[in-house]
Amino acid sequence: MRENIRTGLPALPDSNGMDKPGVTFRALLIGSLMALFIGLVLPYTNMIIKGSLLAHNLNTPAAIFVFFVFVGIVNVVLSFIRRRYALAPPELAVVYIMAMLATAIPTIGFSEYLLPIIAGIYYYASPENKWEEIIHPYVPKWIAPQDPEAIRYFYEGLPQGLSVPWNVWIEPILYWCLFIIASYWVSICLMIIVRRQWIEHEKLLYPLVQVPLAMIQDEERGAGSNNEKRSWVKPFFKNPVMWIGFSIPFLLGSYSALYNYFPFIPGMSQFSDQGILTGQFTFFRNTTVLIVMFNLGLVGFAYLLSRDVALGLWLFFLVSNIERGVFNILGIQSAEKLSRFANSSGPYLAHQAMGAMIVLVLSGLWMGRSHLKGVFSKAFKGNEEIDDRDEILSYRTAVWGLLVGLLVISAWLWKSGLPLWVVPVFLFAVFVVFMALTRAVVEGGVAVIRTPLTPADFVVSGLGTSALGASGIVALGFTYVWAANIRIFFMPCFANALKIAEMIKGDRRMLIWGVALAVVIALASSIWSVMTLSYTYGGVNLHGFWFIGVPRNAANYMAVILSNPTSAHIGGWLFTGLGALVMGLLAYIRARFVWWPVHPLGFATSTFFIMNYVWFSVFIAWAIKSVVLKYGGPALYNSTRPFFLGLIMGQIFVSGMWLIIDYFTGMVGNQPIGGSFV
Repeated sequence: MRENIRTGLPALPDSNGMDKPGVTFRALLIGSLMALFIGLVLPYTNMIIKGSLLAHNLNTPAAIFVFFVFVGIVNVVLSFIRRRYALAPPELAVVYIMAMLATAIPTIGFSEYLLPIIAGIYYYASPENKWEEIIHPYVPKWIAPQDPEAIRYFYEGLPQGLSVPWNVWIEPILYWCLFIIASYWVSICLMIIVRRQWIEHEKLLYPLVQVPLAMIQDEERGAGSNNEKRSWVKPFFKNPVMWIGFSIPFLLGSYSALYNYFPFIPGMSQFSDQGILTGQFTFFRNTTVLIVMFNLGLVGFAYLLSRDVALGLWLFFLVSNIERGVFNILGIQSAEKLSRFANSSGPYLAHQAMGAMIVLVLSGLWMGRSHLKGVFSKAFKGNEEIDDRDEILSYRTAVWGLLVGLLVISAWLWKSGLPLWVVPVFLFAVFVVFMALTRAVVEGGVAVIRTPLTPADFVVSGLGTSALGASGIVALGFTYVWAANIRIFFMPCFANALKIAEMIKGDRRMLIWGVALAVVIALASSIWSVMTLSYTYGGVNLHGFWFIGVPRNAANYMAVILSNPTSAHIGGWLFTGLGALVMGLLAYIRARFVWWPVHPLGFATSTFFIMNYVWFSVFIAWAIKSVVLKYGGPALYNSTRPFFLGLIMGQIFVSGMWLIIDYFTGMVGNQPIGGSFV
């Protein structure tokens, strides 16, 4: 079988069903059912079962889990009944795209943040925190429910005989859905504009989609082969090397999950919901902590990276840890107070990372300037030399759609209280963060990530509170709903979707309807699920993080800034400039010297708090891959690659499987090894 050395996937044959249309009625129907299932079930698993987190990270494990079950079981049964009943690879691509996009919405992505925050700002107000005096006067009436009784029942549960008061919620929910759909639309347009640059010109690897792509792939057949004689089971599921990799996290995860049922099981001290904890060390007079955490799924993803990217990720993290320690020893500290979800490494390193991300985004746009020139030439002048027929939207629609979407978002933010002249500054920070993290995902395969500086922090730190006014500060507080704890969001999921869409040959324009269906269904079902669970059980009885921590964090952010006015932080700007300068130098070195072995992407992500849990897994994968390529070359890499795909799939499957088991047994809080970083 011929193989693509770059990805290790079998080369696409001509007669394996790839010529069939992808956006069929049955593909849209199955994708819609998956989106509905994900929207309804994920809030339940978070709030009731409290097990593994299948929708907190950008590898979208919930989508991979349901897709694995569908391709490995349901599609096989359909094929057994009658070959043509089984979905072809292009149809499977559509199904997975819809499931993946749906996973970005129900939990951290939007729904589980929205409802507790807009209700909690009233529910948790008290004479002690004075929110009623300093926050409530500046909250627009349309942005949050206004009925005190409905809000109290949301948190404490409905009395018997009453129904969910949807009439109180319908206005704020519709306004918020208008905003989030506009933001998704902008993300869609942006990713379509840069797709060809990233996929065809720069040939980025898109590591997070390699597992579903491997599941979709059919066996290679000769030109005269009979499709009816094909194996019912995809090659991915018949590969013994994959199953060996699969078995390791599956057995370890099941062993750790059983501990909650049978606490007498020995040997659990080194296991955690993040992975296998092998050590925690302190340096620089106990001021700096280095965590050595081994996560099998993250090792699998990191093995798919190019070595220069993997080296940059773990090496620059260690360098940033040294920098942090030196700052601690020398007393180089900032008095600036950042929000709950900003970088815990300290304000200076957070600003440094933000500067690096600004250059990462701007340098990427500069590298793609020829492509972007062609896109805008096609959009505004109708340049016939530019072919956009393989995009899911025309360049004209994407460019004008981007502009219209930005106008809708800007108007919404302005009406929410943000001064009009501040809106562009805030949106600049938002899209720097979103584009930089998306680049880290599609090039660096970073499944577990968080921004070092929230867009709200960037604005407050850079402009000062006097530039915002009380209404502007409250408006920034409401951005906690969608732009604070950025562990999963729509843009990188859609960027990955465009990579998977390459499986669809011919016209891809109909795919936009699948995208729209997935978004609308996931939004509606997840909001219904959160509302129903909250009014049935009472939010305070469900999960402390979602119904106590999240709304209080958002409101406390507003209250602290309103009570403690600040001016622009010059130190923050200096370290932003320093980060930009170093990142620019690293980008220049990489472009100028082809032998340079360290990718600058690692510098942009190096100070992220969450990298402390990721770096060691990346290091292990980098070391193994370096040895494999040195002594076995591409052939050995391609033969070992299924093992690491199996590590990913095994960790995701065991996490999903135990959620199902715990549902039937009533177990709560059971997370197999790696359940937080699936």
